[in-house]
Amino acid sequence: MGFIGRNKRYVCVNCGFEGVVPVKGPGPLIWVVIVAIVWNAWLFHHAHMEVEALVACVFALLAALGVSKLPRWILCPACGWKHPVGKEDKDF
Repeated sequence: MGFIGRNKRYVCVNCGFEGVVPVKGPGPLIWVVIVAIVWNAWLFHHAHMEVEALVACVFALLAALGVSKLPRWILCPACGWKHPVGKEDKDF
C-alpha cells in the first residue's frame, strides 16, 4: 500500500533544495476508519440487518473514493513552500 511511508525525491523550484521528503496528505488513520466501517457492515450482515449492512458498505466505498481524491502536497524543509502533488507526480 502506498499510504504508509510515502517519500519522494524532490527539487524545490523556489529555493533549489534537493532531497527526499515525505508526501503530506490523508494519513493511515482515515483508512483505519474505513476498515472499521466495513467491519461494522459485516456485523450488520451477521445480525441479519441487510439494509444497514448495504448502507455501511456503500458509505465505505464512497469514503475510499473520497480519500483517493484528497489533495497531497510536499512541504519544502528549507523554505517551507507548499508544492502540490498531482496525478502526474504520483510515483511513490
